[in-house]
Order: sequence, then C-alpha cells, then structure tokens
Amino acid sequence: MVSLREDFLLQDTYYYPKPNPGEKIPVQVLNFRRLFAAWAPELKKTLYFEKLPENQKLKRVREIALIQVYDWLAGREGLIELNDSEFELFMETYEAFLRNFGEIRYIRQKKGRKTENIFELEESTCVVREVKNGPFSDKL
Repeated sequence: MVSLREDFLLQDTYYYPKPNPGEKIPVQVLNFRRLFAAWAPELKKTLYFEKLPENQKLKRVREIALIQVYDWLAGREGLIELNDSEFELFMETYEAFLRNFGEIRYIRQKKGRKTENIFELEESTCVVREVKNGPFSDKL
C-alpha cells in the first residue's frame, strides 16, 4: 500500500463525465479550485492534494484546476480536471454565463494524441425582465 499522509483529498471513487465525440453534456458548475494531482499505481486511481506531495511512488504529479460539476444527463455530480490553458477558456465561458445566464455545455475533442476539454455557453431563450409592483389586472 502507498504510505501517504492524510492530507490527500477525495479518496473515494468519483464520477468523471466523458462525453462521446460530438456529444455535448449540459453541466452546472458547483465548485472549482486549484490542487495537485498524482496517479497512485498501487491504488489505481488519481489522488488530489492541497500541497505538493513528496511521495516517490506517485506518478504524473501535476498542478490542475479541479471543477466539481453536476451532469444533468447522468443525474449525478462529477469531477473534471483542467490544465492551465483549459482553465482560462473555462473561466471566460463561466464569466459569460454569470453575465448572460444560459447553459454551460461540456465537450471533449481529440487534438492529436491528447483530448481537450471545452466548455461552451448556450444562451438562454428566456428573456429576463425586471419585476414591477402593481396589480396583475393592469398587466393583462
């Protein structure tokens, strides 16, 4: 067993949404934060750390942005790992979502040998209006 201190996070098995090519998954962003991730070969899963791990048995130690989302198609919470460039593009989409509302959609595209995580904003078809006081009969 890998001898790790108790400062690693998310020890349980989590759901990682992985849309098929051309599929767009509507997601709701619940939380995001910067962490260190490393593969634990003996546990056969990725572990997340607040501080840089010093364990020699861990593989692929990297700094990531971990986004916790709710996958509307699967009906459950999931985690998405993003590198720095993907996180910048995500933040642009998320800021546009906060300004304009709508629906964030998650897509994965192959780029050479790597898979790229992409988020796009589907703007809402609803018109947001300011509510005014007054009798309802006046509005009819």
